[in-house]
Amino acid sequence: MELRQIEYFLAVVEHEGLNRAAQHLYVSQPALSQAIQALERELGVELFQRVARRSLALTPAGTLLVPKARAILDDVVAARDALSAARGLEAGSVSIATMPEMSSDAVASWITSFRSRYPDVRLDISEVPGVRDLCGEVVTGRYELGFTTRPVPTKSLEFVELGVQRLLLVMPPGSPAPPSGTLPLDALSDLPLTICSLAQRENDRVATALRDVGGEPRLIASMPNRHAQLTLVLGGGVHAFLPLRMAVQARRLGAVVIETEPLVSVPFGVAHRRDALSPAAQELVRHCKATLDTWYAAIAEARTQGAGLIDAADAAYDDVHLPMNPGTA
Repeated sequence: MELRQIEYFLAVVEHEGLNRAAQHLYVSQPALSQAIQALERELGVELFQRVARRSLALTPAGTLLVPKARAILDDVVAARDALSAARGLEAGSVSIATMPEMSSDAVASWITSFRSRYPDVRLDISEVPGVRDLCGEVVTGRYELGFTTRPVPTKSLEFVELGVQRLLLVMPPGSPAPPSGTLPLDALSDLPLTICSLAQRENDRVATALRDVGGEPRLIASMPNRHAQLTLVLGGGVHAFLPLRMAVQARRLGAVVIETEPLVSVPFGVAHRRDALSPAAQELVRHCKATLDTWYAAIAEARTQGAGLIDAADAAYDDVHLPMNPGTA
């Protein structure tokens, strides 16, 4: 039995005759008739009986074959879709936009498991100045994915929440740290701060948090990116609010990292158009969320055992964010 015969059989059923089925299939009526006769000979039963000059009706055997034939074609379509998705993951590409708050190096660290599994998928990551520009570029299709904090200023995009970005106070090496490792926000008004000039949404969030407790940010330096912020902090004399992932890196370089009370935080995730994502983009988002969920779960577990936020994040960081060793799953 050939797949072509199954397709021809169902076409005759759906179009209730050879003429219309042949027109639909773009084959001659004799060729279609011969294919149906060959299928009947192979199965050893009649599938149709002529009820009028130009129409056919199913025999009991033909009626039994219809659901089986449709199931065969459904399985073939499903197999083709699966193989198409696999080809997309083997040699696809994903264009990604990030805000300064969701820096490209952060996104790169979250998708290490995806890169290990699909090394031939091309990733094009760019930073976009602000959330409106980012969402506009995603809407027009220039980028397939946009990593951003909330809220997203358009209803034409879907938003997949990945987590909450927590901002910790990073102080120069040797700075006095409170025994508890935590400082109230209302005690930080006089601290000299450096900000990332492009991360306007984050800067506004920090300023609002300080003003909510009666303080006022004391801005000393505006830097072009987070790494410049951190370099300035490590040089001494200035402080910065940095996200948890970068705060771990800062502490490893000698900075003093403090958790504030209340904690400054903002939800973040991925924005994309409402139409279906490519297989590679879907898988990338899944891996990214899995990485962050694993990290958050490890942090929560360590905190139940008495660890502070930065200690818990540091302890789990390498197992989650760094590339896997060759040969590991």
